[in-house]
Amino acid sequence: MIESTGIAWVDGKITSMEEARIPFLDRGYFFGDGVYEAVKVIEGKLFALEEHLERFERSMKEIRITPPKTKAEFTDIIRECIEKAGIPNAMVYLQVTRGVGPRMHAFLPQGEPMVTLFVAPMDSLEESVRVAGVSCITVPDERWAHPHIKTLNLLPNVLAKQAAAEKGAFEAIFVLGTEPGGGVVTEASSSNIAAVINGKVVTPPLNGRILPGVSRAIMLETARAAGIEVEEREITLEELLSAEEVILTSTGVEVLGVRELDGVTVGQGVAGPLTRRLYEVFMAGSVQRLS
Repeated sequence: MIESTGIAWVDGKITSMEEARIPFLDRGYFFGDGVYEAVKVIEGKLFALEEHLERFERSMKEIRITPPKTKAEFTDIIRECIEKAGIPNAMVYLQVTRGVGPRMHAFLPQGEPMVTLFVAPMDSLEESVRVAGVSCITVPDERWAHPHIKTLNLLPNVLAKQAAAEKGAFEAIFVLGTEPGGGVVTEASSSNIAAVINGKVVTPPLNGRILPGVSRAIMLETARAAGIEVEEREITLEELLSAEEVILTSTGVEVLGVRELDGVTVGQGVAGPLTRRLYEVFMAGSVQRLS
């Protein structure tokens, strides 16, 4: 173990987080020219690693970065770092950029992808937060046209999350357009969205407007296996504001209820019964994805 605050892996070298250094001319710094993944570690075991690495590889190919390592090689690096970090409950952040070279917009003629990784402590949400639910706001979806790719270009997400923080809210939910009904809900700044509408769990489809969340997919799979009715379709803002329950899913929050949206109470003002049930079956199903 190097130190409890976490460790970094930069192109083959393991250091403390404080000592880690990235080359100044890395294209990730200048252009956000790269992709990333965040994987949760629970009691020393990785959660849904295969699904995360599949999406990581897909994201690289979407922006025309040739994966510099195989999934097996990434797995070995991740496991080595987890062992050296010695942190039982953590997040593994894995990033690949197009590489280091002169600042030019076109691809580097002979660029080599730059791989970085860190392992840092990450605790689960307190039970009191799960029971109470969280507050959210809505903001216009002004992101680029390909949010289904997990790139480093997160400025709109940062601004949305900050807008939520300044209003004392936990999360900001993106709304696309101003069509009748208030526009279409896509996802949140760092999580996917679902809602309980007429007793059914409804979530936006994988139509290129949202990130194909790993936790989203596992929630849907475990819900269907438990006999919970699920529908993937567009949700209008009007529907979301009148939903019986609103739900966030992500690596960090797993399955989390929303108690308030734009100052309006959702349901009974606490995490709803179907949200709690979804969390239960999600966590039960998660055991099979620990490795």
